Amino acid sequence: MSFQLSILKILAGQPEGRASLAVLKNYLTVFYTSGPEWTARMKRLAERAPGLNIFGQKFVERDSGHWIITEGGRAFLASLERAVMTTTQERALDDTIEKPLASKLPASPLTSGRRNASRRHRRCNWSSRRERHSP
Repeated sequence: MSFQLSILKILAGQPEGRASLAVLKNYLTVFYTSGPEWTARMKRLAERAPGLNIFGQKFVERDSGHWIITEGGRAFLASLERAVMTTTQERALDDTIEKPLASKLPASPLTSGRRNASRRHRRCNWSSRRERHSP
């Protein structure tokens, strides 16, 4: 589905919403080999459109060697992007909610001096063992 969304996005960005198959292939190659951002973005959009069929739903038409995005395709893409944008904004708001700092939390009983003493004891034992076994 994300591949079909990529085609919709590319066509939406073309003059008159039309492109030849060669132009589509060139854009797809660039987008999918330029890093994980494009793939991640298309996957997020695809989550919102699980049964997408750009030809069956008449979002894209074929005409003498060109693919053309329809008004329905543009409207679908715009609504899909609005939904993803709203979700992204909600996540950003969730991230701004104040979370307690670790320094303000009560100390854990595991971080007591006893634990550190145990480590020092093991370290001393290891050093003395190495000294005993040295030639």
